[in-house]
Amino acid sequence: MGKAHRLYSGFFSGDSLYAIQFDESTSNLSVVYNGTLNIQSSKWIATDNSKQNLYIADESNYHSYGINSNKSLVYKGGVSIADSNCNNANYIVSSTAKPLTVFGAPYSSGCPAQAITVTSSGTLKSIVANISYSSASGVHGLALSSDNRFIYSGDDMGGAVWAHSYDATSNKVSKIQQMNVTGNPRHLVVSPQGSYVYVMLETGNEVAVFNRDSRTGRITTTNTTFSTIPSGYTNTSLYWSDEVMFSVPKEGDYPKYLFATARSRTSTDPGFVTAFSLDSTTGAIKERLFLTPTTGSGGAANAISPATFSEQYFAITDAENNFIEVWKLDDNETSVSVVAHLDTEDSPANLVWVD
Repeated sequence: MGKAHRLYSGFFSGDSLYAIQFDESTSNLSVVYNGTLNIQSSKWIATDNSKQNLYIADESNYHSYGINSNKSLVYKGGVSIADSNCNNANYIVSSTAKPLTVFGAPYSSGCPAQAITVTSSGTLKSIVANISYSSASGVHGLALSSDNRFIYSGDDMGGAVWAHSYDATSNKVSKIQQMNVTGNPRHLVVSPQGSYVYVMLETGNEVAVFNRDSRTGRITTTNTTFSTIPSGYTNTSLYWSDEVMFSVPKEGDYPKYLFATARSRTSTDPGFVTAFSLDSTTGAIKERLFLTPTTGSGGAANAISPATFSEQYFAITDAENNFIEVWKLDDNETSVSVVAHLDTEDSPANLVWVD
């Protein structure tokens, strides 16, 4: 019998944040908590590894909220970006091992990302280091290696992927590499096995594959890409690809799938979602499983969030038509379909599952 699972949704504007329940047995989505928080927006949200804290990127601020047993939220603390020109906090991610440093990035020209320490309970404490880029840079996404020693940045404005090292004892950040990449690198992920970095190219509408040296943190191009829109599409300018995420495996296993999404720039055309199977030993892409139109354009977000309870499920936001959906892969891994739909009052940004 299926169980009830919970996830949170952030929004591009406004002070609301939803806790949503997905009932696996009835395939029903419902809002179980609609919190009014002291925020202007929640363009990107993330949890810590324990799922006890929710972190929110909000203009010049990064906030931390405790997650209560009933899934309501309580404010615990936050930090502010000192530079008033960097008032577009747009991404946030937590390390997975102690000390549980949090990293955030404002999507503004020439602005650094931040390394933020947390208290023993997971509350954001203070900005202790900057992750610096070039004056032309505008970083949209961050990814950590599984050992939390290396940070990779998708420089959408500057056309580059950056690699930095981070020493959690001294809070020292060191630049390792700036690799120029065409197609506007947006979001990216590092394979848990450590051998690959997968980068979403926003205007290239491709997932680019990079080899990674797990000892030095450096990456090299494989000259391999996978399209996020159907082959034969001649007017690729109508699309801007959004998200790349691994499925969430059982503890001790490696992800089976890599998911990616593309947004349409017109409300009348659908976005797309695709999935690739992964080699369990190396984390390399084996094959594409499907490339399917989403039920809406995606608008500003076709953000995908793989479920934590099963690798067959994931959720997607649609910021154009204001809804959230849960999708499920069939048992043969050859197709995917919507199993639950929830309309929202505002434009949902991204989602995180908490159980």
